[in-house]
Amino acid sequence: MYLEAAENGLSFRNAGELLIVGGGGHKTGKQGGNWGVLRDFAAHTYPSAREKYAWAAQDCMTLDGVPYIGRYGKSAEGLWVATGFNKWGMTSSMVSAMLLTDLILGKKNEWAEVFSPQRSMLKPQLLLNGLSAVGNLLMPTTPRCPHMGCALKWNRAERSWDCPCHGSRFGEDGALLDNPATGGLK
Repeated sequence: MYLEAAENGLSFRNAGELLIVGGGGHKTGKQGGNWGVLRDFAAHTYPSAREKYAWAAQDCMTLDGVPYIGRYGKSAEGLWVATGFNKWGMTSSMVSAMLLTDLILGKKNEWAEVFSPQRSMLKPQLLLNGLSAVGNLLMPTTPRCPHMGCALKWNRAERSWDCPCHGSRFGEDGALLDNPATGGLK
């Protein structure tokens, strides 16, 4: 895999006869590069390449850039979480497997505190996210997300209703595509 060093850089790798180009990310419900950036890169760098597939992924991004791996909550006995991989799921899943195995077996792991879901999240981005969510809650539009009532934004590229507050997504027909909402639009 090849990675561009830029903040929102692209990546590319081969899979057999296919070229996989990644990047162009954006927060759910916000305008982003969509696939245009990727298509432009492929056309410029690999002019003979032809697109076969396109998809988008929803990645949880933590406030400090470090995944949440460990007990879901202090009082959540037997409930474990591994999320917030910041687009590094292949690598972080292995770290998660090792860390969760130790925690479940009651073994001490020197990295448990670093990845703990209960670590402090008092970061400037938390305030910005909160202000953005309040603005969305006060916006007098429909449809609204059934999770917490935020105003949904229409995503033309993926033809979905996206929630900028917590990342839920809904199809054109209102069917739930991605959580944390637990049901479709009414």
